[in-house]
Amino acid sequence: MYKTKWLSLLLVLTLIVALTLTGCGGGNNNTPDPDEEEGITVKIGSQGYPEVEILAELAKALVEENTPHKVEHVRNLGSSLGAHEATIAGQLDMNNNFTGTLFLGLYEQDGLTDEWRDPDKVHAYLQEHMLEDYGMFVFPSYGYNNTYAIAVPRTWAEENNVTKQSDLEPFAKDMTLAVTPTWLNYPGQGYPEYTELYGFSFKNTVEMNTGLMYIAIANDEVDAINSYSTDGQLVSGDLIALEDDKGFNPPYYGVLIANNDSWQQID
Repeated sequence: MYKTKWLSLLLVLTLIVALTLTGCGGGNNNTPDPDEEEGITVKIGSQGYPEVEILAELAKALVEENTPHKVEHVRNLGSSLGAHEATIAGQLDMNNNFTGTLFLGLYEQDGLTDEWRDPDKVHAYLQEHMLEDYGMFVFPSYGYNNTYAIAVPRTWAEENNVTKQSDLEPFAKDMTLAVTPTWLNYPGQGYPEYTELYGFSFKNTVEMNTGLMYIAIANDEVDAINSYSTDGQLVSGDLIALEDDKGFNPPYYGVLIANNDSWQQID
C-alpha cells in the first residue's frame, strides 16, 4: 500500500516538472525563450494544515530544483473550495485539493450511487469537467484517500468489540460526537444523511475544529470524533478510525490542480 502511494506521489510530482517545462496544453515550441531562462514565480496554495502544506512544499522543491522558476507557497487559505476560488481568480497557479470535495462541493453531486464511489470514475469526471468549466488541469491522484471517518479510542473499541461504524448503533445514544462545522451541514453528504444511512444518531454533536477534537477526546470530553482518515493524530492519540462499512463516503483522493492559463505562460 505504501509503495503504491509513494509511486503515485512520484508520478504526480514528475508531471509537475513536465508541465512546468512544456505547459499543461502540451505546447510544441522547442525553441528556448531567452526570457524563460530567468524564470517566473508561480503560486501554490494550501489550506492551513500539515498534510496539504507538506504536499505543497514537495511540489515547490521539485519545481525549483528542476526548472529556473520559483514557487511561492501561499498558506492558510482555510478551505479547499477557497483555494479553488483563489485559483480561478488568478491569485494562485496551483492548489492541492480532494476529489470528493470538488465532486460534492463544487459540482454539487448528491445521492451518490455505487458508480460514483469508484475513485477512477470520479477522477475522470473531474479531469474532464474542471478543464472544460474552469480551465484547470487535474493531475493524477497522489494515491491516498483522505476521507471523513468516525474515530474512537482504541482501548474502548477493543473492550466493546467495535471495528466498524455500524457497530456504534447500541452505543451512539449515550455518546457525544465532535464534528467539523463543514461535515455537520455538508450539502447532501453530511451528518443528517449519515444518520439516515446508518440508522442511528449520537446523543450530542459538538462542533469544533480538527485540532481541538483530539484535545477533547484525549480529555474524555467527547466519546468519538469526526476525523480525517489520514490524520497522524489518530496514531499519536491511539485512536482507531472505524470502517465505513455502509459506504457512506465518496472517494476523497488527494490531487494537485493547476490553472491551465498560468502554465501556458511558462510554455
